[in-house]
Amino acid sequence: MRKLFRRNRVETAPQVVPQSRLEAGGDYRPVLNILILAWPVVLEMALHTFVWIFDTAMVMRLGAREATAVEYGATIAFNLIYVFGALGIGANALVARYTGAGEMNKAARTGGQALSLGLIIAACYLVAGYLAGRPFFNWIIKDTLTATLTVDYFYTTLLSGGFMFLLILVANGIIRGTGNTRVPMLIALAINLYNVIGDYILIFGKFGFPAMGVKGAALATGSAQLLGALLSLGYLFWQKGKLPFNLSCMFPLRADEIRRLLRLSIPAGAEELTHGGSMLITSTWLTALGPVAFAANAAAIAAESFSFMPGHAFAISATTLVGQRLGAGFPGQARATGYWAAAMGTALMSAIGMIFLFFPYAIMSLFSPPEPEVLRWGALCLQISVAEQPFVAATMAFSGALKGTGDTRGPFEIGLVSNLLVRLPLVFAMVYVFELNITYFWWVTALQYAVSSLLLYLRYRRKDWQRLAYRPAPAVTDLPDPETQA
Repeated sequence: MRKLFRRNRVETAPQVVPQSRLEAGGDYRPVLNILILAWPVVLEMALHTFVWIFDTAMVMRLGAREATAVEYGATIAFNLIYVFGALGIGANALVARYTGAGEMNKAARTGGQALSLGLIIAACYLVAGYLAGRPFFNWIIKDTLTATLTVDYFYTTLLSGGFMFLLILVANGIIRGTGNTRVPMLIALAINLYNVIGDYILIFGKFGFPAMGVKGAALATGSAQLLGALLSLGYLFWQKGKLPFNLSCMFPLRADEIRRLLRLSIPAGAEELTHGGSMLITSTWLTALGPVAFAANAAAIAAESFSFMPGHAFAISATTLVGQRLGAGFPGQARATGYWAAAMGTALMSAIGMIFLFFPYAIMSLFSPPEPEVLRWGALCLQISVAEQPFVAATMAFSGALKGTGDTRGPFEIGLVSNLLVRLPLVFAMVYVFELNITYFWWVTALQYAVSSLLLYLRYRRKDWQRLAYRPAPAVTDLPDPETQA
């Protein structure tokens, strides 16, 4: 545990910050800058949430097997991509650092290397998914018809462009690293509008198109990702902004820069895998509580997910702004930005939690739970979620701020600790030892987030900010190694 909080030692002389940068940093206002970056991210996530709900509603009309096939096939396809999409987090952190330092050629080259690596990973994912998809689903799903439908959905999504979702994640990381969150929001608007229209036309056969059912949903989703990738790449290559991006940034591959990206991205991907794996294990254990408890928990999680949108937005803003202020040579401003992001996220998510506390039945009724007991238990779970809102917000914000310093290893280690020592053993004891009801699961998650937020705060507070500051004309290898920051 001590390794998580070991203080950095300064072994070099104080950095000399150019006077021009000192003057430029005088008008920096963290609250305003955080809000400017955060609101497009909130809107972007709201769009994704809307399309998820809309997709689910349309597919539900086809039948239970079809709905199961789409939900499970999409979970497998896109959750794996999210793990590899951590490459976008590494790109965001490095591009933000170089943007703050005014080294836009290096920012563009780093982004290009991230895209090249993302393209290689996406191609490998396409081949692996094509070879392993059918045998995997036929093995894991016992109902023959459901397995067949899931295979149809997975392959249609993959081959129509679903694997390109990885490039969207990487490109968005690059664009956000320059301080631009509006373009990813506009691209999300185009993708989701296309997806909704495509779902309606292809699932039910409108405007002369054949009714394709599950395959129609897959074709709309996969081709929407292809469209998003083309729009993201088109913006990077043809935008007239400050990022001088071109093909020479992508090729040839540069070992030093790829190594730097992987040092930041692999821990972030491992963090995503840790949380996803933990959720899968605990969801499996919760099935032992019965269908009513499981359905109530699932509905409450869906309702609570709306409160996560501002938390994610402040986390992304913290990653970008902390990196930029460090790159510009203002470690004090970088440090303050993380605290402001945590404070603002905590205040907003706590306010949303008050809505959960006083109007749980009204919110849960929107999901039309099939039984009164599902509504009752779901409302109780949603009320308990109020206790975890401030801790979730602080966890997201400090994790994002740490990533802005180049420290992706810390959030992974702390996530691993909170899952292995808090979440998994307590949920197991709750279900199989004490046989408690579903509400105790929500108290466990609140405790987990409380532990995570405290550990992340301590790690953030103990950073040696002067050591992380800008060095004139840095090369890629001059940036502080995140593995030595812990």
